[in-house]
Amino acid sequence: MTQQALVLASRWSNSANRRREGLRAAHGQDAEVLTDLLLTYMRLKSSRGARTSTLTLDHYAESLRRFLAFTGPPESPTHALNQLSAEDFEMWLLTMQSEGLSASSVKRHLYGVRNLMRALVWAGVLDADPSAGVRPPSETTAAHSRKRALETDYLTRLLKLPAELHPTAPGRAARDTCLLMLGGVLGLRAAEIVGLNTTDVDLSGRVIRVRGKGGKERLVPLTGSVQNTLKTWISLRGSLADSNVAALNPDQPLLISLTHRNLGGRLTTKGGRDIAEAYYRALGLPREMWGLHTLRRTAGTQLYRATRDLHVVADVLGHSSVNTSAIYAKMDSQVRREALEAAERLRSESAGAGS
Repeated sequence: MTQQALVLASRWSNSANRRREGLRAAHGQDAEVLTDLLLTYMRLKSSRGARTSTLTLDHYAESLRRFLAFTGPPESPTHALNQLSAEDFEMWLLTMQSEGLSASSVKRHLYGVRNLMRALVWAGVLDADPSAGVRPPSETTAAHSRKRALETDYLTRLLKLPAELHPTAPGRAARDTCLLMLGGVLGLRAAEIVGLNTTDVDLSGRVIRVRGKGGKERLVPLTGSVQNTLKTWISLRGSLADSNVAALNPDQPLLISLTHRNLGGRLTTKGGRDIAEAYYRALGLPREMWGLHTLRRTAGTQLYRATRDLHVVADVLGHSSVNTSAIYAKMDSQVRREALEAAERLRSESAGAGS
């Protein structure tokens, strides 16, 4: 029996245990046990169940820690977890906004803690979710105005940076270029990038198998530049991985950590973000663009610019609906500029014909 199964069997396996352990954790504001309860609840009771991504669970754990910081220290909390009201959550949302968090970040934290409240109801600690009627703040600007993509020249410069900054470390340069290309050219999500295994790459067939949201798989074609970079990285990867660590990863992760602590282990989403952020900083990009999803937005925007076909964008990026892909058409300022210039030409032609 795995360690996770043992914990589940002993702590959350039946209603009596859940209530006893949940009450103890809530009373002591025990972040570790409450996180375990939240993650167990998400895996067992959420609509996605075991398919809930690791990144989502990490975000929810982060939201829980942030909320516990707001409720106060365990020995003398300002807000006891079993006595929360809707007003307490509304005050928390205002506090986060006053700290400069965006409306989307506040919304994400609220949803994370709302799942904690539901987990406490499931454990019998609470009779009802006190956050149920609390609404997150709304955005004052459209999504395509808030979320920016890289212009083509910036992406070109970004993809050259690893080799320029690490001329004596070709392995690191190749790995980092792969990371940036998988996001910025193929449009993979952060979790999809770090979840890739070497067996997912078919260099001869020029495709890569991607496991997306909800366990859905898709085959994404490889461009010539991505194919060449992957080929270079795979040829160098084996010599860089610690054999002992690699032996613990039978799936053979495509992108591996090159830090001494986890040499050869699977690169984490945080590790991927840290790598990308170092290049964003070198490129002089503003902090609000420091994220792996900036690369996906860039790929989506450029795909739409090249094809003007939302169905192609949805297929490559793994969207279940073209409506989700429509934001990339709105984000592309060049498309809007071309439309305005075309309209101006029509006006000029009409004026010339009437004279």
